[in-house]
Amino acid sequence: MITIKEAIELIKKNLPERKEELRKTYSCNHFTLAEDIYAQFPSPYFDNCAMDGYAISIEDAELLLSNFNQNNEFEVIGISQAGKPFTESLSSGKCIQINTGAKVPQNTGAIIPVEDVEYMDSDRLKIRVKNIHKKFQHIRRKGEEFQENSFLLPKGTILNPRNIALLLQSGKNEIFVYKKPKILLITTGTELISFQDGIIEEDMENGKILDTNAYLLSAVLEDKNYEFKLYSQIQDEEGQIYNILQNNNDYDIIIITGGVSVGPYDYVKKDVEKAGFKPVFWKIKQKPGKPFYFAKKENTVLFGLPGNPVSSFINFQHYVLPAIKYLESGQWLYNHIFLKSKVDISNEGNRDIFFTIRIKDKEYFELAEQQGSHKLSSIAYSDGYIIVPVGSKIQQNESLICYQWM
Repeated sequence: MITIKEAIELIKKNLPERKEELRKTYSCNHFTLAEDIYAQFPSPYFDNCAMDGYAISIEDAELLLSNFNQNNEFEVIGISQAGKPFTESLSSGKCIQINTGAKVPQNTGAIIPVEDVEYMDSDRLKIRVKNIHKKFQHIRRKGEEFQENSFLLPKGTILNPRNIALLLQSGKNEIFVYKKPKILLITTGTELISFQDGIIEEDMENGKILDTNAYLLSAVLEDKNYEFKLYSQIQDEEGQIYNILQNNNDYDIIIITGGVSVGPYDYVKKDVEKAGFKPVFWKIKQKPGKPFYFAKKENTVLFGLPGNPVSSFINFQHYVLPAIKYLESGQWLYNHIFLKSKVDISNEGNRDIFFTIRIKDKEYFELAEQQGSHKLSSIAYSDGYIIVPVGSKIQQNESLICYQWM
């Protein structure tokens, strides 16, 4: 058996190379940049107005600032609104009404806010300026946020709606990102019944159980917008997995639950290796989830998880999801925080232990009431897990890394 740390290093070492693709920028939420990004256009793209008001010429702005009581009445000769600019140059004694975001005409010396003007007639075609603070006030200059070819985001940035909006504004309609891996999910077990059909008393009397792994793992993958294909309730018969793998050879990551232990009907390893996969390791020195199988074939890696739902889900969280993220972003990531333990915890066994936990008051954690690889309540009533190494004793109020469910 290998340690948790050794398992992670072997997974990282054997993951296939990341693939790049050119995508429309607006479709890249949660993708990772595969290139440095520079602005195609400046921002703002043109001088524009910061407040609703009236635009006056440079000459008139200078006159008002030098002698306010002279030349403070103006004729309104037009309007510039967002998307419909005033196309002429301003002349002395004239002004235009202008809206926030509208393009500023040539020769504009200042924007006078609406609250700083007085209307001289009922048609509002003549105004008097009541106040001006400085030349070029309330004008947003072209390129004041960033210029054309300005550096915006580095390669490796995980994209979100905020920085995608920035790229779109800069004129980047298409960008290179790391491709999300294609995933094949297979759940095995002759005893399994589809979660879509549900379970009835007669099924349970005949030893049947619900395929919760199929629902649980596929729901997480769906929530994270990963592309995957599901084969569920595959019988514990030799050749079943082999046939699926032979007909599905274009996936980056394959996840199989069940059939990786030492029982007489555990055919997964045999079928996988018959299909050309080379084992990297089998069994991790941990509890639960010891019978973890990892193999590789060319540019595809395969994770064989235990069938027990808690063991499967913990291994999925601690190894598979970070591997998927590592493959698409180059970062092995967890959603973890440091919290204090409410109780003393010890591990006197011979394997590192994953304990499911509940977070209390945003500062402490306590162990979930149910611990066990077959008890779904262990994960259903918990917020995540901790890892307690062999021989460790965690004291009450001692801080520990807590992994929250991803």
